[in-house]
Amino acid sequence: MDRRHNLAGALAIAVPIRVRGMSHENRFFDEETETTRLAENLIVIRLRNLVDLDTELHIMNTRTQVGGTYRVVWLNTQVEEGFHPVGLELLDVEGEIWAPESIPPADQAGAPPPTALLECRRCHQRVPTPVPEADATSLVEGFTIWLPCDNCKATTAWAFSVGEPAGPVTESAAASKAPAPTAEPAEKPRVFEKDERSKGRAPLTMPVKIIRPKFGKGFSDVCETINVSRTGIYFGSEQGYEVGERVEVIMPYHPDSEGIHLPGRVVRIGRLAGSLRKGVAIQLSGSEVKK
Repeated sequence: MDRRHNLAGALAIAVPIRVRGMSHENRFFDEETETTRLAENLIVIRLRNLVDLDTELHIMNTRTQVGGTYRVVWLNTQVEEGFHPVGLELLDVEGEIWAPESIPPADQAGAPPPTALLECRRCHQRVPTPVPEADATSLVEGFTIWLPCDNCKATTAWAFSVGEPAGPVTESAAASKAPAPTAEPAEKPRVFEKDERSKGRAPLTMPVKIIRPKFGKGFSDVCETINVSRTGIYFGSEQGYEVGERVEVIMPYHPDSEGIHLPGRVVRIGRLAGSLRKGVAIQLSGSEVKK
């Protein structure tokens, strides 16, 4: 991950916002809350709903009615006064979301960033790490962030840790500390072979038909997927979808066959490079809907 974001000089400012996206429990939410800090292409917000790292959320400034798509860079899973602090990186903007005077100049030559002892959740090495993307008050128990791990050769989740820094556990060290075998062997640890964020996303082109019930019976959109996962699809369209909109998806679609209808919800809208179309992500519920 490119460590290009820094909260140095970011203003502590409460701007009312509307946040829409998928929660940690894979449920769509639409929440009104506020920011706590604003920096260039990076904001910190208070969120009642717990979300996952790398989740994409739609943020709208309720004063300007302008929004954009952000990605969760870090968060704290611990609740403070009913809220989780969340750090978000700007991915796609729909206009001027924040007042220009709210964003500090990009001068990062001030105080050094806060440092915390972080532990890789995959290999369990602990390393004192500067965290310029976060405010110091959030660097406590429950803090997690996506960072590259030299030992895992991938971007992994790192969590706030206490104690002395430790390197990755070797096989010999693990064997010396291993408990005596029991009648039922322990479950084999899960092995990660690649970056978790790319898992399950296949660049697959497939004709699909999106039925949009909100506009009445028979209103639909026929297009092709850009990529497909077990729980959703991503495609380009010239139609104006809305985050949270309920749809029905027929996939794969062929005009001469009835096809299977799957209920879904629009969870993200972005800009396709080199195209006037918008990229639309739909989360599928997995249950069939009959015509």
